Amino acid sequence: MILRKIINSVSRTFVLALQILLILSMGWISWKLLNETPAISPHAFPYLTSIASEIILDSQNEGKNLSKTGWADLLAVQSTLSKQDASPIVQQLKHGIAFGKINWKSAALSQQLIHDVKARRTLLIKYPLFEPQRYAFPVQGKPWYEDSWGADREGGIRKHEGTDLFAKEGTPLFSVSSGKIEKLGWNRLGGERVGIRGEDGNYYYYAHLKQIEPSLKIGQSILKGDPIGTMGHTGDALTTPDHLHFGIQIPDGTWINPYPFLAVWEHYPT
Repeated sequence: MILRKIINSVSRTFVLALQILLILSMGWISWKLLNETPAISPHAFPYLTSIASEIILDSQNEGKNLSKTGWADLLAVQSTLSKQDASPIVQQLKHGIAFGKINWKSAALSQQLIHDVKARRTLLIKYPLFEPQRYAFPVQGKPWYEDSWGADREGGIRKHEGTDLFAKEGTPLFSVSSGKIEKLGWNRLGGERVGIRGEDGNYYYYAHLKQIEPSLKIGQSILKGDPIGTMGHTGDALTTPDHLHFGIQIPDGTWINPYPFLAVWEHYPT
């Protein structure tokens, strides 16, 4: 009888523990789904990189007084339609009309254009690389940089797969995204480099550092805006001016042009 009571008690405790574990697991999964940014889809990238930074920043500024997705609503409209066609839609949004209740007939748009606007709004919300304050700029101050994607390197043996940001040696550098550290230390081309797997699934590569932040360790979690080291010219940048080579690799292994994103993130405080 006593043994049976003990077994029943242990069984109830075990079942209760499993229930608690299940609740905690579901809560953690829900939190991750709500807070993580999905990795960039190769299908979304051509659109995301085609938007002029001026339009993005204008939409962010005007959208902050609208709904939570106001920036995406305006950006989808203004990056797809001509100013004339966009005007009646923008006015509706500014007057507090929800995106789902827009009177599209007022703009006399084709069904294809309406479809494009809605599809692009979905992409902007799913991949919120232009959501205000979502990412940080990797360099302190105002570095000089331009779109050098695809430029020849090593006499044309390879192409440039990133953006070079130039500033004084020792300038502090920061992680653009929260995530986990995957690579640290020296390699032939990058010199002292840091590789971070962002919470969005993308790999962020920082090369030619003078010094890596001493507290960093492989496998360690890192937050957006955390220091990762200082600017230098190590690796194959030994004979060049001090600069950070910044790269973005999406999960399928493709390196993408970081310049369009940097041109927007530069306006976010680190």
